[in-house]
Amino acid sequence: MLDIDLTDAFALTAGWGWQIVAGAILAAILLPRLWRWAITLPGFAPTPAVSRVLSHLVGSRDLSEEEFLRADGASERWVEPRRQALEALRRELASHSPDSARFGDRLRDGMSDLRFADANRVPFPFARLMRERFNVASVGVRTEGPYLYDLDGNAALDVSGSYGVNVVGYDRYKQWLDAGWQRVRDLGPVLGPVHPVVAENIDSLKAISGQEEVSFHCSGTEAVMAAVRLARFNTRRQKIVCFSGAYHGWWDGVQPGIGSERSIGDVLTLSEMKRGALDVIRHRAGEIAAVLVNPVQSFHPNSPPPNDAVLLASEARRTQDVGGGYRQWLEALREVCTASGVPLIFDEVYSGFRLAPGGAQEYFGVKADMVVYGKTLAAGLPIGVVCGSRALMRRFDPDHPMRIAYVVGTFSAYPQAMGAMREFLEWVTSAEARAEYTASLAACEQWVADTNRDLAAEALPLKVVNLGSIWTVTFTRPSRFNWLLQYYLRVQGLNMSWVGTGRCLFSMDFQQQQFDELRLMILEAARRMRTDRWWLSETEEPDQDKRIRSRLIKEMVASVIRLPRPIAAFYTEVMRRKHDDHVASHSHPTNQFLHLVSSSVFLVCYVLLFVNLPLAVWMGVVSLFLRQAGHALIEPPCHDKEQLLLGFDTRSKTFIVAGYALIPLGNWLWAAEGSAAMDVAATVGLQWFAFTGLVILGRVLLLVRRHGFNNSMVWFIKLVTDPITDIKAYYRSVLRPFGEVERSA
Repeated sequence: MLDIDLTDAFALTAGWGWQIVAGAILAAILLPRLWRWAITLPGFAPTPAVSRVLSHLVGSRDLSEEEFLRADGASERWVEPRRQALEALRRELASHSPDSARFGDRLRDGMSDLRFADANRVPFPFARLMRERFNVASVGVRTEGPYLYDLDGNAALDVSGSYGVNVVGYDRYKQWLDAGWQRVRDLGPVLGPVHPVVAENIDSLKAISGQEEVSFHCSGTEAVMAAVRLARFNTRRQKIVCFSGAYHGWWDGVQPGIGSERSIGDVLTLSEMKRGALDVIRHRAGEIAAVLVNPVQSFHPNSPPPNDAVLLASEARRTQDVGGGYRQWLEALREVCTASGVPLIFDEVYSGFRLAPGGAQEYFGVKADMVVYGKTLAAGLPIGVVCGSRALMRRFDPDHPMRIAYVVGTFSAYPQAMGAMREFLEWVTSAEARAEYTASLAACEQWVADTNRDLAAEALPLKVVNLGSIWTVTFTRPSRFNWLLQYYLRVQGLNMSWVGTGRCLFSMDFQQQQFDELRLMILEAARRMRTDRWWLSETEEPDQDKRIRSRLIKEMVASVIRLPRPIAAFYTEVMRRKHDDHVASHSHPTNQFLHLVSSSVFLVCYVLLFVNLPLAVWMGVVSLFLRQAGHALIEPPCHDKEQLLLGFDTRSKTFIVAGYALIPLGNWLWAAEGSAAMDVAATVGLQWFAFTGLVILGRVLLLVRRHGFNNSMVWFIKLVTDPITDIKAYYRSVLRPFGEVERSA
């Protein structure tokens, strides 16, 4: 038997006990978190998290005019035509409405949201130049049908939709505003007591939404805030599920990935139309107060509308209309929410009453637990409405009288908005309205088909796609300049919202004349884009997709990895010198091919210097002679800019080459009798290396004396890195080593 000291055993057990307790506490803290992370990952949307990180890392980078015009890697020959086209576009827009432009400048100087929207749908490297040269602020003084008139009396066909408000048409809204005011004008702007028309509006809204109670608010954003707060209050849960890319108003409580740089812990952002997102809702239902969804949420700017590609149901259930795939998604979302006891909120502030008289619930055949509507209900007057079940609309806890959901709005149910709302609701619930919806949506579908037919016939790289009266332009070929189409459309007389062609809206007062007019505008704008060389074919510019991808990667890296200003300026100067050098004396394909060969050998020599220095130097000198032969026989060895700044000329380069030639000659003449050839070659290599160092050092010192240390270092870094940039610049010469001279940078 073992002789065990009980005191030692107790001490050992006590020590392990503390470790076990600490491990158990750590596991209790970490394991639930790891479990939540594991079950959330299949439906997690990475975009918001990445956006938050990039918002701190990505710095501003404004392209110069030259970089702007060649942002897609286009050759030099396209730069001047594009420059002239951009200037012509600027002059045309400026001269079209000078009074409106001047008034727009006044607004932009003092109105921050106008400055934000002015060029917000322009990629940020291009935005500065566009803001400086183009003023696209829209100033309107009156409307007639779907046309907006500016200060200069010019009419623009309006497809902005007034942020979703204009469903029916401005003229009819103006009539409803007048008629609604007549209903309530005797009461005036009284707040607190409500006009009897409020009860009529509540009855209509309950019938349309299929909900039990209604509350009024000052705006759509405020209504969404109220719906979210009520869901949290009545479910006693905190998490709100949103979907990546959604917009539910400007408040950061539901903006985890759009414009919010801080992480929002009580919002769970998932990927839309993903089975994994449904699983997350199912597994984490005990934490989720509500699922908040825009019923046309997947219709993001510059993306097509939902389609039948989503496999959420069997083929037998698949429908063939444009909303089929998304209808299945909403149906699956409804099923999961019902089974899990999670409220489903439809945010119809933007889309409400655009798809059907009963809104998205009617169009998709899916009933929500709460529905939020916006200003179109009140003919454009500020209003927000929440419709929901009685259980979700409670503001007081019957079991805890001090627990209150304080949701109020000073101007909620104010008389003028209620009067206009009455007019709209009487129309939208009529048989006349249902017939108008049917005819309008059919006309939209026909316009899309006709427009895409004409675009395809002319091989223009774009098409239009729609979901009801909501439509967007998508591009069928990659380009850095697709966003310019909105400016060409404005020249044609089209008024768009700040998202440009990303999302446009038809109102019901569009007739065949306006549909035809709009189709011709798009065709003409696209033709001009192609004529002005913003879109280049594969024949005109081979491998353009690769060039665009390469430029984008470089710009993104440069925006994230920001060099200190002096280093960035130094880098820019080195690259400018390289550019001048290439353009001035490296235009012949044969010379480019010789430089490609010599540069490839130089890169090998850089590595070989650490292994076999004499061999590396021999290879380098042979490559140097090959490199200079391209200049001596084909192109000038020195151009004016280089000679003026650095003092290089043919005479000085001749002395340097002669020095390289004399070293082996001297070694051969004075070599000891019987010396091995390899030993002589090694000696020559070492002497060449020393001679090269002296030449470079002498040149650096001379440049320091004449032009300063910075210029000397620019020359030195350019010299050392030329092999790398030459390979990138001249690799195409392999395909045409003896071709025609082509001037390109």
